[in-house]
Amino acid sequence: MSEEERKKIQINDKALHMLFCSFGPDMYSKVSSIESTKEVWDTLETTYEGTSDVKETKIGILNLSYENFKMEPNETVSKMFDRFSIIVNGLKGFGETIPEDKLVRKLLYSLPESWDGKRTAII
Repeated sequence: MSEEERKKIQINDKALHMLFCSFGPDMYSKVSSIESTKEVWDTLETTYEGTSDVKETKIGILNLSYENFKMEPNETVSKMFDRFSIIVNGLKGFGETIPEDKLVRKLLYSLPESWDGKRTAII
């Protein structure tokens, strides 16, 4: 075994150790028998993000939720903002960023008609 191969094995072992130390018992049991850091990473990616088809579907659902977002009847502004933040943060998590000015406009136009005067004042 060459010196370079030995260094690669040491790096892989250190990375595996760091990953294993960060897992809870459930995740550890899923990946403890894997010997390659890359394979562990791929397993994590598939487990938490899904395959590329699943990612695209999730992004599509989040985009649809964003486009159709409206304040629900009897919903407080705080709860509406929380729902909106979940959608936007989900999109950010998949690399979809929306400029802040568009987010503000979307929130303002998601308010019901009873907010027209306040919306106009804010704009």
